Amino acid sequence: MKRITILIILIIGFALNGYNQDVINGKSPVVRFNIEPIYKRTFPPNLYTNLSFRDDNGNGILEAEEKANLILTINNRGKGKAQGLDIKVTDNNPDSSFQIGTCGGIYFINPDEQVKITIPIKAGFNVKTAEHKLKIDVKEHFGYDMDPAYLVLNTLEFQKPKLVFSGFDITDTGQETAAIIQDGQLQAGEQVKVKVVVQNIGQNIAYNTKYKVWTTDDNIYLDKSNGTLGDINIGEVKEFFIILSPNKRINYKGNLPIFLSVNDEPEYGSLSKFQIPIALNQTPPKANTVKIVPNIEKISKQIARFEYSSNKFTANVGNVKDISEVQQSNTVRPNSVAVIFGVENYSNLPPAPYAKNDANIIEKYFKERLGIEKVVSYKNSDVSGFIFDDIFNPDYGELQKAIIKGQTDLFVFYSGHGVPDKDGKKIYLFPSDGKIERIESQGYDLNKFYQNLEKLGAKSVTVFIDACFSGQSRRSEKINTSNLIAAKGVKVRPILDSPWVSDSTFNSFNSSSFDQTSLGFDQSQTGLFTYYLCLGLKGEADANGDKKITNGELYDYIKTNVTEKSKKIYGTQTPQFNGNREMIIEEL
Repeated sequence: MKRITILIILIIGFALNGYNQDVINGKSPVVRFNIEPIYKRTFPPNLYTNLSFRDDNGNGILEAEEKANLILTINNRGKGKAQGLDIKVTDNNPDSSFQIGTCGGIYFINPDEQVKITIPIKAGFNVKTAEHKLKIDVKEHFGYDMDPAYLVLNTLEFQKPKLVFSGFDITDTGQETAAIIQDGQLQAGEQVKVKVVVQNIGQNIAYNTKYKVWTTDDNIYLDKSNGTLGDINIGEVKEFFIILSPNKRINYKGNLPIFLSVNDEPEYGSLSKFQIPIALNQTPPKANTVKIVPNIEKISKQIARFEYSSNKFTANVGNVKDISEVQQSNTVRPNSVAVIFGVENYSNLPPAPYAKNDANIIEKYFKERLGIEKVVSYKNSDVSGFIFDDIFNPDYGELQKAIIKGQTDLFVFYSGHGVPDKDGKKIYLFPSDGKIERIESQGYDLNKFYQNLEKLGAKSVTVFIDACFSGQSRRSEKINTSNLIAAKGVKVRPILDSPWVSDSTFNSFNSSSFDQTSLGFDQSQTGLFTYYLCLGLKGEADANGDKKITNGELYDYIKTNVTEKSKKIYGTQTPQFNGNREMIIEEL
């Protein structure tokens, strides 16, 4: 009896103290028993949450009959337990065919532990095309609530195929024909081949399509009048041939009684009992087909995204990966220095979206992934006045004091505006307080920048620039571009010094060619180039799997992905590289 009593006490104790297996990492944070817990005030928790959204086909749009998951990974970084967590997701645009699942409450999350919550979402067959803004609330029993976050996503109503007749043509020469007059027309008593043209002008594939042609007049002979066309894609045109012969007794002034049905499975887009406009002694009109743009392409730039103001949230949508968490690699550079610039806010120019966050993230990657010993960052108003000369001047700048000639590895990262002059022959890095009218004195000529880096005499130099020099500001799906210089239509054709030609230790990665716009990536809140740079350094650029990443592997990975992704955002962005492709930049 005593053993049974002890066992019951242990079970209740475990329930009240938060034992459960449903964790990602940690010891014993979560409990979802029906026993009512007892909450006691302790040290406050400190909650952080990673938000993730994944739909079945990964395109960031929830289509009819598609499922998705909203995933919250909640981490407690405080000294006390998080107690009595209540998670609610509410929709600003209710639709009975748009279903949001629920999750049970979380009784406890202990310090330094985390729990993963999955909330299913489904768009039903009758869902409407609309934008939904889902409010995500995480409440804690003692009021240590998180600020609300939002998932903004688009639903797309069921898209039907639509099969239509597009035209026909008559062939009265060759096999299977017997013409009285070879004129491309149909005369009574002839046998001709008729090409029938159909098109799917709907917004979905017409599956397993079959056709049938028939007549209500026994004086008309038909052969090869039914068959299978298979699947017909959106906008696709298909043709088939029938044999037709009206005898001499036929007498119609208008169209002959010849009918067409084209059916798909299930019959969402079928064409039924259509009278083909075939008449005697008339030349068929030219087939009429149209270009169809799928509705999903019209909203392809409106993919799911998270919105939040608190720095306690991170986010990952669909195939977008979280680059904010950085693990240490095996790379060690005992004698190395890096300088990072992130200029987002300018006094006299439009902002460069996400440039400050670029700098924040790259600082982590330089330290943890590239093993750089000393990393110095300058952001926004820090990058003012003549700071570029103060740092890079080979005679009196700050870097020349930190570099041991021939021994120090030097890294530079710049995210912000790159500005061309009105002639497009020179391009400049630009400080936050710079004015276009003073571009020659306040901007930092890229030629001068490269020359001074080379004069510093470092063992190696590696430069990353996430900026465009086309005269336009960085844009993204949510943020439009702005013209930075008064002159419009300037063709940027700078003549650059090329230290990498004669120096195999000098390497330069640029986010785009000089006549392109470098894009921001809303989902990661960084530049598009910076996003793939980070993923590459996380190991995805290791093309041959040898646990080493060369400059060439890194560049190939960035170029391929940035170029492909940019076309889905706005235009084409093609990163550039100059330098030693074989040089190893990271060991995993």
